[in-house]
Amino acid sequence: MIKAIIFDLDGTLADTMNDLGTAMNAMLKSYGYKERTREELISFINKGARHFVWKSLPDGLTEDPESEIVSAAMKIYSENYAKCYLDRTSEYEGITEALTKLKERGVKMGVLSNKPDRFVKEIVEKLFPDTFVCAYGQTDLPVKPDPAAALMVAEKLEASPSECAFVGDSDIDMTTAINAEMLPVGVSWGYRPEECLESAGAKVIIRSATDFEKLI
Repeated sequence: MIKAIIFDLDGTLADTMNDLGTAMNAMLKSYGYKERTREELISFINKGARHFVWKSLPDGLTEDPESEIVSAAMKIYSENYAKCYLDRTSEYEGITEALTKLKERGVKMGVLSNKPDRFVKEIVEKLFPDTFVCAYGQTDLPVKPDPAAALMVAEKLEASPSECAFVGDSDIDMTTAINAEMLPVGVSWGYRPEECLESAGAKVIIRSATDFEKLI
């Protein structure tokens, strides 16, 4: 029985790409580099902010995501994102209503994202106040798909891994769920196609926010 649900944020609960793109292209423009398209940026996300910045830089600029080049670019990107991250980010249709119903039915819910922790907490507080037991972004723990952070959230929700569904829009989320021995649930409206979710091990595909109640 599913007693708790852990949600990814970007592409799952909220469409964040407009603000992510604004910040990333502002960074690229500051260096005189070519801006990236929405489709390119979508293909780069899900593995944490540093990976996102590294992949967004011009092809071949550096093969090392830990390089000083990436660190400098990440600083500029983060400064820009801090100015715009709540400008056009919005919840997907029906999400607020679905979360309210789950909470009314006693389901404990948390958020786990590879986005920096500060932004996760502030976006969740703005879009979904008083909804989640906890919300975590990237901290000192390894990023998804390492299961450590997911297991920590499950503990906060007072549920065993087998009692948790992990909901996300990417193969990274599905792999996280499997690594944490939780139910892997994909959403069809996010940044990756259903085929990607299924091939990564999704056991359930949610195509409408009204279907979340079926998990319990």
